[in-house]
Amino acid sequence: MVSYYIRDKKAKSGSIRCCVQPKGQKRFSFTVANSKIELSEWGIGQMKTGKGKQSNSQVQNRLNRLRELTENFYSEYYNTYNSSPTQEIYLEFLRSNMSNEEFFSKPDKVKLLDLIERITLRRTAGKELNKGQEFSYATIESYNSLILSIREFQIYKRKLHFFLEEWLRMDLIEEFEHFLTNNRQMSLNTIHNRLKVLKAFLQVGVNEDLIPFNPFKKFKKVLYTEDSDVVVFTKQELNELEALDFSDNHYYDRIRDQYLLYLWSGVRKSDLKNLVKVINPSTKVYTFRAEKTGEVCQIPSFDTLRRLGEKYKYDFPDPYSDTIILREIKVICQKIPSMHITIEKKFTRGGKKVREYFKKHQMIVIHTARRTLATLLVDAGLPYHQVMKITGHKKLTTLQKYIKSEADVDGMLAVGNGLLK
Repeated sequence: MVSYYIRDKKAKSGSIRCCVQPKGQKRFSFTVANSKIELSEWGIGQMKTGKGKQSNSQVQNRLNRLRELTENFYSEYYNTYNSSPTQEIYLEFLRSNMSNEEFFSKPDKVKLLDLIERITLRRTAGKELNKGQEFSYATIESYNSLILSIREFQIYKRKLHFFLEEWLRMDLIEEFEHFLTNNRQMSLNTIHNRLKVLKAFLQVGVNEDLIPFNPFKKFKKVLYTEDSDVVVFTKQELNELEALDFSDNHYYDRIRDQYLLYLWSGVRKSDLKNLVKVINPSTKVYTFRAEKTGEVCQIPSFDTLRRLGEKYKYDFPDPYSDTIILREIKVICQKIPSMHITIEKKFTRGGKKVREYFKKHQMIVIHTARRTLATLLVDAGLPYHQVMKITGHKKLTTLQKYIKSEADVDGMLAVGNGLLK
């Protein structure tokens, strides 16, 4: 497992190199500290020893102790974690100048799930804040999704638990990514979210001095995403949605009205309650701070918002849950003829490109409303910086990703046909 050599055998002197060949892993080497010797005193893989070569024997004894320390470290590490240490972990051990007993008795060895669950409970209870604010429900849900995925990975690996230090190995992270891709058949964006959250918790481990580095940063791990195929409402569809008669169905009437609030304000789900508190008949703009970014949102009093305010006498009922809205708005949109067109959706799932086809009403989600307003306002000529005042975006590049303008077919036809005249 451990051998020694001199790199430049033609020189008069040189430093001894230690080569480590872990079982099942890539070989690596490093220079032994304070090991420069005359090459004439070097034999085959070791110092020439014997009568009159006491200094050589001292050097060789150091090499023997290093070999024994290395072999014991690898054996102890494997017995503790059921896996071999990476080169970085081994070199970190050498730099610590600890014995094996000292290194493996460190109190900072924790289980990954223990760390994640501890932090999740603190943030759920509001005992830890994010820039002075409580962590959002969506963020906590992303933590719980990671916990579930890691538990599934532990079952797959037949392990009771993973220690935090094991995740310093990039090969384990890539194996986890492979598991999510092939065994769980997750989409590329879902895998990105899992790994992004894992990266954040490993950084917590670094900040708490539980691990020496974040492997995502150290090894510059790239997390891939892809643009999702999304739809937006046309102006005609917006009018048809508002015109649907639900006078005999109070439930659908409220669902539709709540979605119209989303459509004509562009607010995130977390800001709907903030919006309805400031809707009133006496102002031209409804102003509040966005929960997610802290940016000031200035929502113009569009006609539909004013009509909804008058309908409910500016005393809006408590909003339905996102789950209910997401389910029922798809049903409601089936009543709009143009929502029955077929839309192709192309994305990566299980590491492979997938094409699926849906009716437009099946692709409507709550976020569709936010994208719709941003797209229609930009298409109508409103400058980006003005749209950002409504949507509360901090960055122009983020807003631009929201814009899902469709091709102006009539305009194209007019120009193309004019070429022949």
